[in-house]
Amino acid sequence: MKIKDAKARVVLNSRGNPTIEVEINGYHEAAPEGASKGSNEAKYKEPTEAVRLFNEELVDFLKTFEIEDLDDLKAFEESFMSIGGIEKYGANTLIATELAILRAWSNYYKEPVYKFFNKHPSVNIRILANVVGGGAHAKGKSTDIQEFLISPRTEDTRVAIFVASYFHKLIAGKLEVLDKSFLYGRNDEGAWTTSLEDFQVLALMKSTAEDVKMTYDVEIDIGIDYAANNLYKNGYYVYKNGKFLSREEQIEKVIELANFYNLFYIEDPLEENDFEGFSIIRERTSSLIVGDDLTVTNIERIKKALENKSIRGVIIKPNQIGSIVKTYEAVKFCKENGLVPIFSHRSGETESGIIAQIAYGMEVPFVKFGISGGERIAKLNELLRIYENRP
Repeated sequence: MKIKDAKARVVLNSRGNPTIEVEINGYHEAAPEGASKGSNEAKYKEPTEAVRLFNEELVDFLKTFEIEDLDDLKAFEESFMSIGGIEKYGANTLIATELAILRAWSNYYKEPVYKFFNKHPSVNIRILANVVGGGAHAKGKSTDIQEFLISPRTEDTRVAIFVASYFHKLIAGKLEVLDKSFLYGRNDEGAWTTSLEDFQVLALMKSTAEDVKMTYDVEIDIGIDYAANNLYKNGYYVYKNGKFLSREEQIEKVIELANFYNLFYIEDPLEENDFEGFSIIRERTSSLIVGDDLTVTNIERIKKALENKSIRGVIIKPNQIGSIVKTYEAVKFCKENGLVPIFSHRSGETESGIIAQIAYGMEVPFVKFGISGGERIAKLNELLRIYENRP
């Protein structure tokens, strides 16, 4: 596929904030953006400036490329880096461009996007759904823990999606009874916000999981994304109730929660550079300990986490590294070294479902796409279509 036309514009993401959208041969994709960011993420360019630079400097450059496969995309990326790359144009420009290239490739060859990576993927994807949330994704009184997650324990992705949606609705009714200030408010990712304490939400999650099992005969695993980087200030973990926990106290708190509530999944329980602390939690729990701000889809940081035995899984966010090529390499490295790659959305999302296609093509075992809101449902619905139409 030869790139014949290219242009960029400013559009809105799911938070109503501006982001860059790139159009290649008439097919467009935009760059998502997170609210809870690790300091080591690839840097974005201000959207209006990114669009100006793209339209003035990158259009003719792009027209010199033909993209048939991943090697061609890698060659494009190397050339992009040689003319200034992410430092000059921003990670948001590169990821939006590569996503648009994939979309144009798909339409040119009349093939699903996933076939760009793998002609015959074989994977049953489990979902992680954010049903109650706070932290950096919510305003006002909310939980300290950023995400309370569920993962239906079934090999049928379609069943998992509908069970998770049912769970999301069911727990809202319970929150209405227990939290007198609950008004069905939702955070940036469509998770319910509540003034209940973290431990109260975890207890409610467990009881709701039991109710769902009785209805659907599906086990529900419970997890959390602590996003502890957002709590970490001047060497302490600062909670909304005024408590200051030392590093050692935070480690013990996480281990206690993991064991008492039998947590299947724990993401970013400590600040982004505490590789050793992560390893202590990993050693003393059976939970899937996962790095996000710790690893930022960056192979060098993933290697460091592996060497320190810090984690069992890695969040994979293409925009976090700003590159589809490096995303592919990070997933490959994880699978080769016994780490679980988990493809994830961002809190400021686009209406596209393309990351579902990419996740399936890269054969990742887990995705974290949310469970409510049009920009989240777009990803889940794309998974449903993939599973209906796969060979």
